[in-house]
Amino acid sequence: MDYNDLPIGLGLAFATNRAAMDRFVDMTDNEKEEFVERSRSVMSKSEMERLVGSLAQDDEEPELHMEDVKDIFKGPSIG
Repeated sequence: MDYNDLPIGLGLAFATNRAAMDRFVDMTDNEKEEFVERSRSVMSKSEMERLVGSLAQDDEEPELHMEDVKDIFKGPSIG
């Protein structure tokens, strides 16, 4: 894929969201082309940020609250 053909708004959105840009780079060429085509229909900056942000959401790990682990064992006792 020729990155010089990226829409300007998409390029700017990637510039402000490194995780999304990294995810985009790891996509196959077909996935990249599909994503670029989706971005061409975007009508506002906030919509573009949401679209690009959707790539990074999958990379985020869920927060683990290790201090609450002991609460797993609370409840009615047997016997």
